[in-house]
Amino acid sequence: MKKINFHYFEIKGLNQERFFNNLSKKYQIFEINRLEKNRTKFKVNYFDGKKIKKEILDAGFEIVDEKRGGVFFWLAKAMTSYGIIAALILCSFVYVIQLNFVQKVEVWAEEGGKEIESFVWQNLKSRNKNYIDLKKLEKEISANFEDLSFVSAAFVGQSLIINVKSKVLPPEMEDNFAPIISPFDGIITKINLIQGTLMVEVGDIVQKGQTLVEGRVINSEGESFNLQPRAEVYMDVWHQAESTHYDREIVTYRTGRKFDMVRVLLFGKEFYSNGKENTFSQFEQETTLRKLTKNNFLPFVLEKTTCFETATEVIESTFEEKREQVISSAREKCLQNLRESEIIKEENYIILEGGGFTTVRYVITTNLLVTGEDENLHKQTKIIEDGDF
Repeated sequence: MKKINFHYFEIKGLNQERFFNNLSKKYQIFEINRLEKNRTKFKVNYFDGKKIKKEILDAGFEIVDEKRGGVFFWLAKAMTSYGIIAALILCSFVYVIQLNFVQKVEVWAEEGGKEIESFVWQNLKSRNKNYIDLKKLEKEISANFEDLSFVSAAFVGQSLIINVKSKVLPPEMEDNFAPIISPFDGIITKINLIQGTLMVEVGDIVQKGQTLVEGRVINSEGESFNLQPRAEVYMDVWHQAESTHYDREIVTYRTGRKFDMVRVLLFGKEFYSNGKENTFSQFEQETTLRKLTKNNFLPFVLEKTTCFETATEVIESTFEEKREQVISSAREKCLQNLRESEIIKEENYIILEGGGFTTVRYVITTNLLVTGEDENLHKQTKIIEDGDF
């Protein structure tokens, strides 16, 4: 016979027959199962459990296992957990209430977002969504930030989203215009001024960052006003780089011999090793780590260290033996400093001799077109090749 509501016991001890005979006279016992000579499991009515437990202990038996089950058990457990239930109800109530309050103001803007966010917080009389007039807030933002062409406000969850766009003014209405500046040190070779005030002349030596054309003009009546500077300024630029040859040089190189040391790590500790040890007296090594996650629950890591044997030699050579190689190296370094739009006019180098070394300083002269705008590179090349300077 099975009981829906029960109290289960598994007891251990000797002379159990007499105990069960006496117990069955007072209580209902079911599903008795003799596991061993001194070990038995059985069930009793749920409400008799505490009384029977006392009799088991009074009789000197050991309770190996004890369980309760059924509808009454879960109801009792739920009733004793009223604190948890109350906490859940309270948390749910607080969560529902706080959903109506703004916790964050987020401004979507290209610039000035912090100022707008601060303004919104200062003008919110309440965080309750029901008391926030979005239309009124949009008008207040537009009135206080005149450079905005669009303002919208909306609630997304507990965030107040402010989306704004700045007014785009035509160049003629701008107050300040960036001047045309020199990107390099160089000398001015030709100028074609379109509009603006010229700050340099042909033949002037200029420094990187120096203003070439300003965005302002003075009319015939002596009035000054701003406008977008436009001009074509050609300048010669000198790029230089050095490469040094040493008559006596210590060179370290790899011999070609190598071997791998492999370890498997678990939680940073060595789990496995291939047992190889480094026997090279002079070497370089490279280590890689790879996680062994495929078909593995544990975080194994494969550490592979490759040791390369190296050797050191003293190489002696004269500059004349390496002359072309050193000059070529200096030229390659110099070419790396050039822009694609620069046209090479001249290449030179000088040789500087020292004690035990010789330095080649390579100089490339290029002509650069500066317009202050993004010009097409092919257009720049064509202007120069057509003999404009």
